[in-house]
Amino acid sequence: MYIYTDIPIFAKILLTKSSFMERHLVYEADRIEMEEVIIADVHSLPVTLDSEPFVYPNLTISLNHSGTAHTLYDMHPVEFKRHNIAVVLPDHIIGQGYTSDDYNVTLIIIAKSFYEKLIHREAFRDYLKFKTKPNFQLNEQQYNDVTTILNTLRLVCNYKHPKRHEILANLLDILFYSLMHYRGEEKTTENESRSMHLFNSFYDLLIKKYSSHHKIEWYAQQLCLTPKYLSAAIRQTTGKSAAKWIDEILILHAKRLLQTRHD
Repeated sequence: MYIYTDIPIFAKILLTKSSFMERHLVYEADRIEMEEVIIADVHSLPVTLDSEPFVYPNLTISLNHSGTAHTLYDMHPVEFKRHNIAVVLPDHIIGQGYTSDDYNVTLIIIAKSFYEKLIHREAFRDYLKFKTKPNFQLNEQQYNDVTTILNTLRLVCNYKHPKRHEILANLLDILFYSLMHYRGEEKTTENESRSMHLFNSFYDLLIKKYSSHHKIEWYAQQLCLTPKYLSAAIRQTTGKSAAKWIDEILILHAKRLLQTRHD
């Protein structure tokens, strides 16, 4: 067993075996980074050999053509049904799950380096809407329109054109404008908006600082809150305390580090 100095002792104790991942499109890290955008049809969920959740670093957009998947997103059960579309932002917890026999989805995998450029574009200004609720239902016309955009993206992905990067960014603008329009009817109260903003701020800080800061007091101080208030607010929004989120992120990243070391 490897011992790492940047994770707490309770996480080290749990790392008694590696978390090698079975081959799936989402795990082709070198290819994703090189091509920036990859589109493919898949019929299964990504899994780890020890059936543990994992933190995925890239942006993933998934369009469900048929069948159903049951999985976990940030430790909460999610059902992904026919004509659902999901936008899973980087660095969220993906759990193990199962699918029906007729499960068929198109995945768009966008490298994190490309994603970090996209979020500064006008079309992506409300991308955080997907942070806690990544999937929603499309009607028949919306599904057909999104399928047309995906097919165009698929063609461009295969081009070796000098402006491939720019063309892909423009097509992803169109896709995100469409998705935000389709989802625009959702209502949120002022209290829900405030609590969700707090969770988003906490989660973004946690993803950046999890390796060096393990105490809720530090995160509360950065957000100008008391630890008690922060923990209660996060629990009310997500069903889990801030301390629980810190523990889970530490353990999952530690397992990923162990897997990478073995690779």
